[in-house]
Amino acid sequence: MKQIKSLTKFSGCSAGILTNQSAFGFEGKYHFEAYSEIVSLKTLFLPEHGLFAELQDQVSGKDLSYLFGDLQIVNLYGDTESSLVPESKILQSLDLIIIDIRDVGSRYYTFLTSAFYMMEAASEIKKNGGKAPIFVIVDSPNPIGTKVEGSPLQVAFESFVGVRTVPHRHGLSPGGLLSYYNLEFHLKLDVAVVPIGVYHPKKFDSFLWVPPSPNIPTQNTCYVYPGQCLLEGTNLSEGRGTTKPFETFGAPYLQGPEKRELDRRLELHQAKSKQIRKLRFLPTFHKFKDQICEGYQLLILDPKKFRSLYFSLFLIKNTKELFPDAFKFLTGVYEFRSDKPAIELLVGDSFLLDYVNGKVSETACLEYLEHQEKQWILKTKDFRY
Repeated sequence: MKQIKSLTKFSGCSAGILTNQSAFGFEGKYHFEAYSEIVSLKTLFLPEHGLFAELQDQVSGKDLSYLFGDLQIVNLYGDTESSLVPESKILQSLDLIIIDIRDVGSRYYTFLTSAFYMMEAASEIKKNGGKAPIFVIVDSPNPIGTKVEGSPLQVAFESFVGVRTVPHRHGLSPGGLLSYYNLEFHLKLDVAVVPIGVYHPKKFDSFLWVPPSPNIPTQNTCYVYPGQCLLEGTNLSEGRGTTKPFETFGAPYLQGPEKRELDRRLELHQAKSKQIRKLRFLPTFHKFKDQICEGYQLLILDPKKFRSLYFSLFLIKNTKELFPDAFKFLTGVYEFRSDKPAIELLVGDSFLLDYVNGKVSETACLEYLEHQEKQWILKTKDFRY
Protein backbone atom coordinates (compact mmCIF):
# COMPACT_ATOMS: atom_id res chain seq x y z
CA MET A 1 0.00 0.00 0.00
CA LYS A 2 1.80 3.10 -1.25
CA GLN A 3 -0.01 5.36 1.19
CA ILE A 4 1.56 3.57 4.12
CA LYS A 5 4.97 3.46 2.44
CA SER A 6 4.74 7.20 1.80
CA LEU A 7 4.60 7.74 5.56
CA THR A 8 8.16 6.48 5.97
CA LYS A 9 9.31 10.11 5.66
CA PHE A 10 7.53 10.66 8.99
CA SER A 11 9.26 7.72 10.67
CA GLY A 12 9.85 8.52 14.31
CA CYS A 13 7.22 11.27 14.39
CA SER A 14 4.71 11.26 17.21
CA ALA A 15 1.38 10.67 15.48
CA GLY A 16 -2.34 10.51 16.14
CA ILE A 17 -5.04 9.13 13.89
CA LEU A 18 -8.76 9.79 13.40
CA THR A 19 -10.15 6.54 12.04
CA ASN A 20 -12.62 3.70 12.44
CA GLN A 21 -13.40 0.32 10.90
CA SER A 22 -13.98 1.84 7.46
CA ALA A 23 -10.19 2.26 7.06
CA PHE A 24 -9.54 -1.41 6.44
CA GLY A 25 -7.97 -3.52 3.73
CA PHE A 26 -4.19 -3.38 3.61
CA GLU A 27 -2.98 -6.98 4.13
CA GLY A 28 -6.26 -7.67 5.91
CA LYS A 29 -5.48 -5.11 8.59
CA TYR A 30 -7.11 -2.01 9.97
CA HIS A 31 -5.01 0.85 8.69
CA PHE A 32 -4.11 2.20 12.11
CA GLU A 33 -2.40 -1.13 12.77
CA ALA A 34 -0.32 -0.73 9.62
CA TYR A 35 0.61 2.89 10.36
CA SER A 36 1.84 1.92 13.81
CA GLU A 37 4.56 -0.11 12.12
CA ILE A 38 5.98 3.04 10.50
CA VAL A 39 5.25 6.08 12.67
CA SER A 40 5.19 6.38 16.44
CA LEU A 41 1.43 6.14 16.81
CA LYS A 42 0.49 7.61 20.18
CA THR A 43 -3.18 8.57 20.01
CA LEU A 44 -6.32 7.10 18.50
CA PHE A 45 -9.13 9.65 18.06
CA LEU A 46 -12.57 8.01 18.01
CA PRO A 47 -15.42 9.58 15.98
CA GLU A 48 -19.15 9.20 16.60
CA HIS A 49 -20.22 5.51 16.65
CA GLY A 50 -16.87 4.25 17.98
CA LEU A 51 -14.01 2.37 16.36
CA PHE A 52 -16.11 -0.54 15.09
CA ALA A 53 -19.39 1.33 14.48
CA GLU A 54 -20.78 -0.37 17.55
CA LEU A 55 -22.78 2.63 18.81
CA GLN A 56 -26.03 4.03 17.46
CA ASP A 57 -26.55 7.69 16.58
CA GLN A 58 -26.24 10.27 19.37
CA VAL A 59 -24.89 7.67 21.83
CA SER A 60 -21.89 8.77 23.88
CA GLY A 61 -18.67 6.85 23.39
CA LYS A 62 -17.18 7.89 26.73
CA ASP A 63 -17.24 4.35 28.11
CA LEU A 64 -15.58 2.72 25.09
CA SER A 65 -12.19 1.19 25.76
CA TYR A 66 -9.83 -0.87 23.66
CA LEU A 67 -6.56 -2.59 24.50
CA PHE A 68 -3.95 -1.47 21.99
CA GLY A 69 -0.78 -1.38 24.06
CA ASP A 70 0.11 2.13 25.15
CA LEU A 71 -2.12 3.78 22.54
CA GLN A 72 -4.06 6.68 24.06
CA ILE A 73 -7.78 6.64 23.23
CA VAL A 74 -9.45 10.06 22.82
CA ASN A 75 -13.21 9.96 22.41
CA LEU A 76 -14.55 12.76 20.19
CA TYR A 77 -18.21 12.04 20.88
CA GLY A 78 -18.99 12.13 24.57
CA ASP A 79 -21.72 13.49 26.81
CA THR A 80 -21.08 17.19 26.18
CA GLU A 81 -20.46 19.44 23.21
CA SER A 82 -16.96 20.19 24.53
CA SER A 83 -16.04 16.53 23.92
CA LEU A 84 -16.21 17.15 20.16
CA VAL A 85 -12.92 19.08 20.24
CA PRO A 86 -9.70 17.51 21.53
CA GLU A 87 -7.72 19.32 24.21
CA SER A 88 -4.93 21.59 23.00
CA LYS A 89 -2.31 19.74 25.06
CA ILE A 90 -3.12 16.51 23.20
CA LEU A 91 -2.75 18.15 19.78
CA GLN A 92 0.46 19.92 20.80
CA SER A 93 1.99 16.61 21.86
CA LEU A 94 1.73 15.28 18.30
CA ASP A 95 3.85 15.99 15.22
CA LEU A 96 1.39 14.40 12.84
CA ILE A 97 -2.34 13.69 12.64
CA ILE A 98 -3.55 11.14 10.09
CA ILE A 99 -7.17 11.37 8.89
CA ASP A 100 -8.08 7.97 7.46
CA ILE A 101 -11.83 7.48 7.56
CA ARG A 102 -14.53 7.05 4.94
CA ASP A 103 -17.13 9.72 4.24
CA VAL A 104 -20.55 9.12 2.64
CA GLY A 105 -20.80 12.40 0.73
CA SER A 106 -23.31 14.34 2.88
CA ARG A 107 -22.62 17.28 5.16
CA TYR A 108 -24.62 15.76 8.03
CA TYR A 109 -22.16 12.88 8.30
CA THR A 110 -20.04 13.81 11.28
CA PHE A 111 -16.67 12.15 10.67
CA LEU A 112 -15.21 14.97 8.57
CA THR A 113 -16.77 17.52 10.91
CA SER A 114 -14.72 15.91 13.69
CA ALA A 115 -11.65 16.29 11.47
CA PHE A 116 -12.57 19.94 10.84
CA TYR A 117 -12.91 20.63 14.56
CA MET A 118 -9.45 19.13 15.09
CA MET A 119 -8.08 21.35 12.35
CA GLU A 120 -9.73 24.44 13.84
CA ALA A 121 -8.25 23.65 17.24
CA ALA A 122 -4.80 23.13 15.71
CA SER A 123 -5.13 26.42 13.81
CA GLU A 124 -5.82 28.26 17.07
CA ILE A 125 -2.69 26.73 18.57
CA LYS A 126 -0.66 27.95 15.60
CA LYS A 127 -2.17 31.45 15.71
CA ASN A 128 -1.20 31.68 19.38
CA GLY A 129 2.40 30.80 18.62
CA GLY A 130 2.26 27.10 19.50
CA LYS A 131 3.25 24.04 17.49
CA ALA A 132 0.47 22.65 15.33
CA PRO A 133 0.68 19.11 13.94
CA ILE A 134 0.86 18.34 10.24
CA PHE A 135 -2.38 16.85 8.88
CA VAL A 136 -2.12 13.93 6.45
CA ILE A 137 -5.42 13.11 4.74
CA VAL A 138 -5.57 9.58 3.36
CA ASP A 139 -8.03 10.19 0.56
CA SER A 140 -10.73 7.89 -0.78
CA PRO A 141 -13.45 8.21 -3.41
CA ASN A 142 -16.76 9.79 -2.58
CA PRO A 143 -19.08 6.74 -2.68
CA ILE A 144 -21.82 8.73 -4.44
CA GLY A 145 -19.51 10.54 -6.83
CA THR A 146 -19.04 14.20 -7.66
CA LYS A 147 -22.70 15.14 -8.09
CA VAL A 148 -23.81 18.06 -5.91
CA GLU A 149 -27.20 18.60 -4.26
CA GLY A 150 -28.54 21.37 -2.09
CA SER A 151 -27.48 24.76 -0.86
CA PRO A 152 -24.71 26.11 1.39
CA LEU A 153 -25.49 25.82 5.07
CA GLN A 154 -26.24 29.26 6.49
CA VAL A 155 -24.20 30.35 9.50
CA ALA A 156 -27.26 30.60 11.75
CA PHE A 157 -27.81 26.85 11.40
CA GLU A 158 -24.23 25.67 11.88
CA SER A 159 -23.80 22.64 14.16
CA PHE A 160 -22.06 19.29 14.40
CA VAL A 161 -24.28 18.09 11.52
CA GLY A 162 -23.45 21.02 9.28
CA VAL A 163 -20.37 23.14 8.63
CA ARG A 164 -21.14 26.60 7.26
CA THR A 165 -20.99 27.13 3.47
CA VAL A 166 -21.23 23.38 2.63
CA PRO A 167 -24.25 22.06 0.65
CA HIS A 168 -26.18 18.96 1.63
CA ARG A 169 -24.34 16.73 -0.88
CA HIS A 170 -20.90 18.23 -1.45
CA GLY A 171 -19.48 15.99 -4.17
CA LEU A 172 -15.94 16.08 -2.75
CA SER A 173 -13.58 13.44 -1.43
CA PRO A 174 -12.34 13.70 2.19
CA GLY A 175 -9.10 15.24 0.98
CA GLY A 176 -10.97 17.75 -1.15
CA LEU A 177 -13.40 18.82 1.56
CA LEU A 178 -10.75 19.15 4.29
CA SER A 179 -8.46 21.07 1.92
CA TYR A 180 -11.40 23.38 1.19
CA TYR A 181 -11.86 23.97 4.92
CA ASN A 182 -8.17 24.79 5.30
CA LEU A 183 -8.36 27.49 2.63
CA GLU A 184 -11.93 28.77 3.11
CA PHE A 185 -11.55 29.30 6.86
CA HIS A 186 -7.93 30.52 6.75
CA LEU A 187 -6.68 27.73 9.00
CA LYS A 188 -3.18 27.97 7.48
CA LEU A 189 -2.26 24.43 8.46
CA ASP A 190 0.23 22.14 6.76
CA VAL A 191 -2.08 19.65 5.04
CA ALA A 192 -0.92 16.81 2.81
CA VAL A 193 -3.40 14.76 0.80
CA VAL A 194 -2.47 11.30 -0.39
CA PRO A 195 -4.37 11.48 -3.69
CA ILE A 196 -7.07 9.18 -4.99
CA GLY A 197 -5.69 6.34 -7.07
CA VAL A 198 -2.52 5.75 -5.09
CA TYR A 199 -4.19 2.81 -3.39
CA HIS A 200 -7.94 3.12 -3.59
CA PRO A 201 -9.69 2.57 -6.92
CA LYS A 202 -11.42 5.45 -8.63
CA LYS A 203 -14.76 4.00 -7.62
CA PHE A 204 -15.89 2.06 -4.59
CA ASP A 205 -16.26 -1.68 -4.99
CA SER A 206 -19.59 -2.38 -3.31
CA PHE A 207 -18.48 -5.95 -2.61
CA LEU A 208 -15.71 -4.57 -0.38
CA TRP A 209 -17.98 -2.14 1.46
CA VAL A 210 -17.24 -1.78 5.18
CA PRO A 211 -20.10 0.03 6.97
CA PRO A 212 -18.61 3.29 8.29
CA SER A 213 -21.47 3.57 10.81
CA PRO A 214 -24.27 1.23 11.92
CA ASN A 215 -27.02 2.73 9.75
CA ILE A 216 -25.06 2.95 6.50
CA PRO A 217 -25.05 -0.79 5.76
CA THR A 218 -24.51 -0.54 1.98
CA GLN A 219 -23.22 1.85 -0.64
CA ASN A 220 -26.82 2.24 -1.86
CA THR A 221 -27.74 3.80 1.48
CA CYS A 222 -25.37 6.66 0.67
CA TYR A 223 -27.42 7.64 -2.40
CA VAL A 224 -30.59 8.26 -0.39
CA TYR A 225 -28.91 9.68 2.71
CA PRO A 226 -28.46 13.29 1.41
CA GLY A 227 -32.23 13.67 1.59
CA GLN A 228 -33.49 10.99 3.93
CA CYS A 229 -31.34 12.17 6.83
CA LEU A 230 -33.79 15.09 7.07
CA LEU A 231 -36.35 12.65 8.46
CA GLU A 232 -34.35 12.64 11.70
CA GLY A 233 -35.96 16.02 12.35
CA THR A 234 -39.50 14.65 11.97
CA ASN A 235 -41.79 12.01 13.44
CA LEU A 236 -41.43 9.95 10.28
CA SER A 237 -39.25 6.91 10.87
CA GLU A 238 -36.08 7.00 8.77
CA GLY A 239 -35.92 3.21 9.03
CA ARG A 240 -33.61 2.85 12.00
CA GLY A 241 -34.41 -0.47 13.57
CA THR A 242 -34.77 -2.12 10.14
CA THR A 243 -32.20 -3.70 7.84
CA LYS A 244 -32.60 -0.89 5.30
CA PRO A 245 -32.32 2.40 7.21
CA PHE A 246 -32.96 5.57 5.19
CA GLU A 247 -34.15 3.47 2.25
CA THR A 248 -37.13 2.39 4.39
CA PHE A 249 -39.34 5.10 5.87
CA GLY A 250 -42.85 5.70 7.18
CA ALA A 251 -45.03 5.98 10.30
CA PRO A 252 -48.06 4.31 11.93
CA TYR A 253 -50.27 7.32 11.19
CA LEU A 254 -49.93 7.07 7.39
CA GLN A 255 -53.48 5.74 6.88
CA GLY A 256 -56.65 6.27 4.90
CA PRO A 257 -57.33 8.33 1.75
CA GLU A 258 -54.54 10.75 2.71
CA LYS A 259 -52.08 7.86 2.51
CA ARG A 260 -53.34 6.92 -0.93
CA GLU A 261 -52.89 10.52 -2.06
CA LEU A 262 -49.37 10.54 -0.65
CA ASP A 263 -48.70 7.29 -2.54
CA ARG A 264 -49.79 8.96 -5.76
CA ARG A 265 -47.68 12.08 -5.25
CA LEU A 266 -44.56 10.15 -4.28
CA GLU A 267 -44.93 7.74 -7.21
CA LEU A 268 -45.07 10.66 -9.68
CA HIS A 269 -42.14 12.55 -8.15
CA GLN A 270 -38.95 11.92 -10.21
CA ALA A 271 -40.67 8.84 -11.60
CA LYS A 272 -37.98 8.11 -14.20
CA SER A 273 -35.11 7.91 -11.73
CA LYS A 274 -36.67 6.11 -8.74
CA GLN A 275 -39.43 3.78 -7.62
CA ILE A 276 -41.18 3.50 -4.28
CA ARG A 277 -42.29 0.15 -2.92
CA LYS A 278 -45.21 0.32 -0.50
CA LEU A 279 -44.71 -1.83 2.57
CA ARG A 280 -45.19 -2.26 6.30
CA PHE A 281 -42.29 -2.50 8.73
CA LEU A 282 -41.73 -3.03 12.44
CA PRO A 283 -38.75 -1.11 13.88
CA THR A 284 -36.87 -3.11 16.52
CA PHE A 285 -35.55 0.11 18.08
CA HIS A 286 -35.65 3.91 17.70
CA LYS A 287 -38.84 5.65 16.51
CA PHE A 288 -42.02 3.56 16.75
CA LYS A 289 -40.24 0.60 18.30
CA ASP A 290 -42.43 -2.51 18.02
CA GLN A 291 -45.16 -0.59 16.21
CA ILE A 292 -46.30 -1.45 12.70
CA CYS A 293 -45.47 1.41 10.34
CA GLU A 294 -47.06 2.06 6.98
CA GLY A 295 -44.40 3.20 4.60
CA TYR A 296 -42.13 2.68 1.66
CA GLN A 297 -38.80 1.51 0.37
CA LEU A 298 -37.03 4.02 -1.85
CA LEU A 299 -35.46 2.28 -4.87
CA ILE A 300 -33.02 4.24 -7.04
CA LEU A 301 -33.19 3.55 -10.78
CA ASP A 302 -30.75 6.21 -11.96
CA PRO A 303 -28.31 7.53 -9.33
CA LYS A 304 -27.00 10.19 -11.73
CA LYS A 305 -30.42 11.80 -12.17
CA PHE A 306 -32.14 11.12 -8.86
CA ARG A 307 -32.27 14.07 -6.46
CA SER A 308 -32.41 12.62 -2.97
CA LEU A 309 -32.60 15.98 -1.22
CA TYR A 310 -35.44 17.27 -3.39
CA PHE A 311 -37.35 14.00 -2.93
CA SER A 312 -37.11 14.18 0.86
CA LEU A 313 -38.04 17.86 1.00
CA PHE A 314 -41.07 17.01 -1.17
CA LEU A 315 -41.91 14.05 1.08
CA ILE A 316 -41.82 16.17 4.24
CA LYS A 317 -43.78 19.02 2.67
CA ASN A 318 -46.55 16.72 1.43
CA THR A 319 -46.75 14.62 4.59
CA LYS A 320 -47.10 17.83 6.59
CA GLU A 321 -49.87 19.00 4.24
CA LEU A 322 -51.81 15.72 4.16
CA PHE A 323 -51.42 14.80 7.85
CA PRO A 324 -51.44 18.20 9.61
CA ASP A 325 -52.54 16.79 12.96
CA ALA A 326 -50.27 13.74 13.08
CA PHE A 327 -47.08 14.94 11.42
CA LYS A 328 -44.64 16.78 13.70
CA PHE A 329 -41.22 18.35 13.62
CA LEU A 330 -39.25 17.02 16.57
CA THR A 331 -38.10 19.28 19.38
CA GLY A 332 -35.56 18.82 22.15
CA VAL A 333 -31.82 18.23 22.11
CA TYR A 334 -30.34 17.13 18.80
CA GLU A 335 -26.57 16.70 18.40
CA PHE A 336 -25.96 18.83 21.52
CA ARG A 337 -28.18 21.68 20.31
CA SER A 338 -31.52 22.63 21.86
CA ASP A 339 -31.84 26.22 20.64
CA LYS A 340 -33.11 25.17 17.20
CA PRO A 341 -35.20 22.16 16.17
CA ALA A 342 -33.38 19.39 14.35
CA ILE A 343 -35.11 20.06 11.04
CA GLU A 344 -33.64 23.58 10.93
CA LEU A 345 -30.14 22.32 11.67
CA LEU A 346 -30.44 19.68 8.97
CA VAL A 347 -32.09 21.75 6.23
CA GLY A 348 -29.86 24.68 7.15
CA ASP A 349 -31.40 27.16 4.74
CA SER A 350 -34.30 29.54 5.38
CA PHE A 351 -35.48 29.38 1.75
CA LEU A 352 -35.72 25.58 1.80
CA LEU A 353 -37.44 25.70 5.17
CA ASP A 354 -40.04 27.98 3.57
CA TYR A 355 -40.49 25.39 0.81
CA VAL A 356 -41.09 22.63 3.37
CA ASN A 357 -43.67 24.86 5.04
CA GLY A 358 -45.54 25.43 1.77
CA LYS A 359 -44.39 29.00 1.14
CA VAL A 360 -42.28 28.33 -1.98
CA SER A 361 -43.37 26.76 -5.28
CA GLU A 362 -41.87 23.61 -6.83
CA THR A 363 -40.43 25.62 -9.71
CA ALA A 364 -38.83 28.20 -7.44
CA CYS A 365 -37.34 25.49 -5.24
CA LEU A 366 -35.78 23.63 -8.16
CA GLU A 367 -34.40 26.82 -9.71
CA TYR A 368 -32.90 27.82 -6.37
CA LEU A 369 -31.27 24.43 -5.87
CA GLU A 370 -29.83 24.35 -9.38
CA HIS A 371 -28.34 27.81 -8.99
CA GLN A 372 -26.79 27.04 -5.61
CA GLU A 373 -25.35 23.76 -6.86
CA LYS A 374 -23.67 25.43 -9.84
CA GLN A 375 -22.15 28.04 -7.54
CA TRP A 376 -20.68 25.38 -5.25
CA ILE A 377 -19.21 23.44 -8.17
CA LEU A 378 -17.47 26.59 -9.40
CA LYS A 379 -16.27 27.49 -5.92
CA THR A 380 -14.72 24.08 -5.30
CA LYS A 381 -13.31 23.30 -8.75
CA ASP A 382 -9.75 23.26 -7.36
CA PHE A 383 -10.66 20.70 -4.71
CA ARG A 384 -12.11 18.02 -6.99
CA TYR A 385 -9.28 15.50 -6.92
